[in-house]
Amino acid sequence: MSASNLDTPISLGTKGKRVAVIGAGPGGLAAGVALHKAGFDVKVFERHPELRPLGGAIILNATGIVILRNLGVQVDDIFAAGLPEFRRYDGRVRVNFDIDMELMQQAGVSGWQSGMMRSELYERLLAAAPADMVVANHEFSHYSEHEAGVRLHFTQGQSYEADLVIGADGLESKVREQLWGPSALKHLGIAVWLGWCELQGPERKKIVIQHNHAYQMGYAPLRYKGKDCFEWWFVEKCTEHQAESADPARYVRERISDFAYPVPQILEATDTSHNLFRWVVKYRKPLKQWSKGRVSILGDAAHPTSPYAAYGAGMAIEDAHFLASYLKGRDLSDPNALQAGLQRYDDQRVDYTNQTTAFARFLGRLYHGVPAPFNHLRDLFLDHSGLPAKMISKGVTREAQALLRAVLSSGD
Repeated sequence: MSASNLDTPISLGTKGKRVAVIGAGPGGLAAGVALHKAGFDVKVFERHPELRPLGGAIILNATGIVILRNLGVQVDDIFAAGLPEFRRYDGRVRVNFDIDMELMQQAGVSGWQSGMMRSELYERLLAAAPADMVVANHEFSHYSEHEAGVRLHFTQGQSYEADLVIGADGLESKVREQLWGPSALKHLGIAVWLGWCELQGPERKKIVIQHNHAYQMGYAPLRYKGKDCFEWWFVEKCTEHQAESADPARYVRERISDFAYPVPQILEATDTSHNLFRWVVKYRKPLKQWSKGRVSILGDAAHPTSPYAAYGAGMAIEDAHFLASYLKGRDLSDPNALQAGLQRYDDQRVDYTNQTTAFARFLGRLYHGVPAPFNHLRDLFLDHSGLPAKMISKGVTREAQALLRAVLSSGD
């Protein structure tokens, strides 16, 4: 799509059905597909000239898998499901997550969480989208609301007319900044090394999160290009501007050399020259409202999270589902109808995601923020108390499984 006259905005479709999504990450693409399926004229604008996924592997819970299937996204051959466990570095189980296996059966999965390569999910989302839905090489500048709609402006000079704008433009969202004002990025105090490898063997039914006194190492099975693989992650405390090691593979191995099988085998099988990268985790102060006027947000633009949630892409996909569900059948040119739908979206998602991300930050502080002299006491508590299991059940699995039940009962 291109504007022949840059002074004249192009309408994105039929008035009352026009939705513009800014950002073509997994959340933006899922929103585009979901809104299209709900009957809207959707364009997803991406600033890069080529569509390409960033990052390596991700984890989705069962709710994300069900939503993707309902959207017609073919994912059954690219994920491997498992049941999550927290363990000590030596393999001793600390927490078994309280998972309703009858619910998993209803969802058509064998475990609560599933590993998946971001690139393959991206390809499948694009395959499920209309061929002309995604518009590349369009860097968002700003929007301007008026009585009859909202106008989008891009840095290259193009402008488009819509009834609704959705910011899915990530952690440094321009849409969020214009909608709610500047909000400082905050350093979470941790960095994550992400890797993956081809590897067969045991532990293909588990999502494992292990800790020693200072570090976390986790791994999950996945399927990539028809092969058995593992994704893995290493989490450490860090300062905001701590330099990256010149030898990442050695750096990681030295810090988790005492972790139990199969961690050494997973590290050995990883091509660290291509399949390993580092992410310094940042977040923003949570919002109490996402939607205003003819604009809303989703995904990292709304609720950036810690890796302790293992839920960033999953929450974005859920956002897309509920947004489309609550807007379906509404005339978006009618301000009252639009506001009613967006209010239901906010009511469903804001508190839930804020609680989820807050609990993930708490876990990060628990494992990486305790002063060194007290690490031993913390570990004794984790080894011998039943409280961590109760906390995780209350803070993670109970509400998340309730959400899955709601999605299954909706049939969308």
